[in-house]
Amino acid sequence: MALTEDFTFQLNGGVILNSSVATTFVDIEKVVGLDNAPFRETIRDHEGADGGFMDAEFEKGREIVLEGVVYGVTETYLDSLKANYAPVATPVPFNFKASAEVNERLLYVKPRGCRYDWELARRIGKTPIQFLMYAEDPRIYEAAGIITIVNYGGDVTNGLAFNAGFNVNFGGGATPGGGSVTNTGNRDTPVTFVVTGPITDPVISNTTTGHTLNFSITLGVGQTLTVNTRDRTVYLDGTINRRNTLTTPDWFFLIPGVNNIGFGGLTGTGSTLSISFRSAWR
Repeated sequence: MALTEDFTFQLNGGVILNSSVATTFVDIEKVVGLDNAPFRETIRDHEGADGGFMDAEFEKGREIVLEGVVYGVTETYLDSLKANYAPVATPVPFNFKASAEVNERLLYVKPRGCRYDWELARRIGKTPIQFLMYAEDPRIYEAAGIITIVNYGGDVTNGLAFNAGFNVNFGGGATPGGGSVTNTGNRDTPVTFVVTGPITDPVISNTTTGHTLNFSITLGVGQTLTVNTRDRTVYLDGTINRRNTLTTPDWFFLIPGVNNIGFGGLTGTGSTLSISFRSAWR
């Protein structure tokens, strides 16, 4: 369920924090970790000269802390918060709605529990509280995902894995047709492709950036090949690992703005390509 009020927070479909419609509620007073994720920095001296070098190309995971006060506190309500923020094996969505100028966004986090003490204020129904989370993936995503389906864009010849990259960049030859998608965020975002057969040796390219993924596999009618560029996985029919069919591992994300995606193969009339992603922000 989408968040409808500004400055509200929700972990994995659980208790909505900062809601104004409940008699027992959490008023969030401080949020830490939704600014820039910490950079992974390496600093070293420049031998034999003044100055030095600094590498800060990548980001670390985010530590996220919400601090607030529970009003109208009951033990049952605290039990629900503790259950909501209990540890999990796989990251879950943490949704938040900032001001009305932007859409709802999310991070994928591992909750680290909630913390509160029994203090004097508990007698009058108030308890200060903290919520702790960690986002292994520092990207902030649009909560609403985008799925675009494009039809087979044309036949390509054997050996295109090498020639496509050269020809696209320098103007020779042609690449298969497809469609365009738009990453409305301000950073590159991973994408999941699902090829649905019939197709032989599918080719997926981002002609905007000049990257191409080539596969050596034949899919029958209704068979699927799922390609996740974030995890760098390839699965046949959702469960069978077929990473070995990828002959050109030129992995790519979608850059901010318009991305033109080409889709073809040796043969493949009637096949489709599903393009699934969320726009991403720093």
